[in-house]
Amino acid sequence: MPLNVAQGVELARGSLDFIGRGNVWVDESLVDDASVAFVQFLLAQAYANTAPGQLQVIAYDDMLSGLVAPFQDINNGGEKLLQVINDPKELLEALGYLRSHVQGVANVIQGRAHSLTDFRREVGHPVESYKLVLLATDFGLLDESIQNAVTVLAKAGPRNGVTFLIHSTGLDVNPFLLELFQRVQVQGDQLFDDSGARCGSFDVPSAGGLIRVAQDVREALVSAAAAVVPFAAVEPFTGRWAHDSRDGLSFTVGRYGMSAITITLGDEVNQRHNALVTGAVGQGKSNLLSVIIHSLCHRYSPTELQLYLLDFKEGVTLQRFTDGPQGEYLPHARVLGLEADREFGLSVLRHLFSVYRQRMKEFKESGVQNLREFRTKHPDRVMPRIVLIVDEFQMMLAERDKVADEIADLLQRGVRLFRACGIHVILASQTIGGNTALMGSAAEGLFGQVPVRMALKNSLAESRATLGARNDAAAHLRSGEAIVNLDYGEVSANKKTAIAFADEAVLSRLRAEWWGDSRTLAAPYVFMGERALSLADDSQKLSAIKDRTGAAPVALLGQRIEVDGSCLEVPMNSDVGRSIAIVGPGNSAIPLATAVLSLCQQPHRGEVEVVVADFLQGNKQWESIRSPWLRMLGEAGAAVNLAGPGELDQAIDRLVEQATEGTDHLTRVSTTYVLGLGMERMRSSNQFQELCRRGPSSGIHLLCWWLKLDSFTEHVGYGGASHFDVRAAYGLDTQSTRRFLDEPLLDWRPRSNRMVLWDSAVMPAPVRVIPYTAFPGVAPVREA
Repeated sequence: MPLNVAQGVELARGSLDFIGRGNVWVDESLVDDASVAFVQFLLAQAYANTAPGQLQVIAYDDMLSGLVAPFQDINNGGEKLLQVINDPKELLEALGYLRSHVQGVANVIQGRAHSLTDFRREVGHPVESYKLVLLATDFGLLDESIQNAVTVLAKAGPRNGVTFLIHSTGLDVNPFLLELFQRVQVQGDQLFDDSGARCGSFDVPSAGGLIRVAQDVREALVSAAAAVVPFAAVEPFTGRWAHDSRDGLSFTVGRYGMSAITITLGDEVNQRHNALVTGAVGQGKSNLLSVIIHSLCHRYSPTELQLYLLDFKEGVTLQRFTDGPQGEYLPHARVLGLEADREFGLSVLRHLFSVYRQRMKEFKESGVQNLREFRTKHPDRVMPRIVLIVDEFQMMLAERDKVADEIADLLQRGVRLFRACGIHVILASQTIGGNTALMGSAAEGLFGQVPVRMALKNSLAESRATLGARNDAAAHLRSGEAIVNLDYGEVSANKKTAIAFADEAVLSRLRAEWWGDSRTLAAPYVFMGERALSLADDSQKLSAIKDRTGAAPVALLGQRIEVDGSCLEVPMNSDVGRSIAIVGPGNSAIPLATAVLSLCQQPHRGEVEVVVADFLQGNKQWESIRSPWLRMLGEAGAAVNLAGPGELDQAIDRLVEQATEGTDHLTRVSTTYVLGLGMERMRSSNQFQELCRRGPSSGIHLLCWWLKLDSFTEHVGYGGASHFDVRAAYGLDTQSTRRFLDEPLLDWRPRSNRMVLWDSAVMPAPVRVIPYTAFPGVAPVREA
């Protein structure tokens, strides 16, 4: 049973009060191992008769008696139920932790019961856990600070779940301390009290029997159902969207004693606006974030709450909020970033700063200072609070470069400034220690504005990094528990909380109901930075520009790495330089072919011709799309001329002649797009350079791809790069990219599925792009 506890040990002709009820002192036998055997008997009784996982033994054995050696297997059940301490300093630290633990238990009970055991039975479920401290030592020789700590704990400990079992002589021990213990002397299998009277006997355990007890507890722990706090127990399903966010956002994460733990962000009284969540692998961080999100979304409607959700891990935590079985999304989500991408994280922070500036402008015009005052003055205005949740946020700061520096700066300024306009930040991570971008003043600038700390089980160092140098409480938790601290990690503010279980079978139905009530809302932008995009992903944009008349056609090359994933449009008007050059080993056949197709599907003043200069041989990606691409060009009304290596010179001569004559002399073709693939294999010619110079103003635009920068430079000639307003690097190394884009300080490292592009005629700086690397209706083909 989950509430079982070894409160007493039955002996032949007697008994002892034990776990949660009384301390035991076993006088060390100087002539045999009888006292060691009895201590091991007591340990076995404690483990066997307390519910699995509800008792932790902290053992200090400087006598090298091997008391706990038979119980080592107990830690293989998934919980560290036996902690062995090896030196006095470590013991003193453990006693310090136990002191705060006793205080925490007393705070949970709040005087409503005499003891932890009584309180657990009253509430009907496990609250906190029991500690058994085993000291096998010559107690009188221990440091005075240790003896004093034990004296205090031995008095207050048992009723708060901390019991002492000491194996030592009683020489030079404070009599007051001894009065706090049931003192037992052992001779063979017989037990005597401190007066020498016989008080019972016990069955001397064998080593094999003790090992079996440990194995039984381990197996019971593995098979036992974990104590679960249902989500509905802390967040009832009634009153959906009944709250307004004018005065803040409240959410519930779990249970602390008999009460639900509720946290409020936007609390102007206590100045709680941001939160930090940490936890080691497998300790329930994803579950906790899900509880937070669902609690918020159940309480507040999408007009009261907007979420920006970023996952810099595998995206598993947020995947459930995307397109569901019936097409449902999380209606409160504005952005879902499912894959780690620092540039996208940076774009989200920049966007939130633009929201901040816009809201502050409105506040100034209204004569108010914050969102609460604005909502009070304008009750009919919709201005939801915004929560940015970033899982594994430290990944954004993993590299020391300009991106990381800007992200660190925006985070520090954001947690300080955003609160006035109702933007709150929840940062989550497995580890926050050792990040060079957040050291010293930078860490203080960020975490100094984050009073709410939620720490799941973690290492000692990470506990202190999260909660403070003196607060190691998270290192002593069990899986599914968290220290909730609303005062910057102050030890006295610790609340050991049983986190609710985010049961997806239950919560998925809730999300479906929310989405059903929000049909008029647009689906959130879902960023999946590693997914291959195609023109079909921007079908709405293509449909819109197909209907435009009078405007210059635009080449669609991919999606910007921005909050709304806006399509990258490159106008192809008759201005000098309106051509596109891509350089780099990244396969640019599909992005350029897609750009040409997007152009041909738009209105033109006359007929459209596509000249294909194809130098690719054995390129499987290009071969896989060539036939459907040509078919779609024909359906769009474009005339296609395939100019192989032996025919390209003649085609260039013809186009240069057309460019020299000017468009007024053209009788049939008004616009020509030259698609050049694998251009490094083309022979250099003055005619090609002339075409680059004259083409765009005569309606001839080049969209060409070179593998190497040197080949591009040779073909366009000295100063010829200026004839390509639009230049993009795809897979090109950093130094070559800087030279190609003429940006000596550009912060860029090549990676798959990323392109950096600069349209120097219309853009103030280069932009990052996810290019179209898939073709609609064609299965992707991987290059060998």
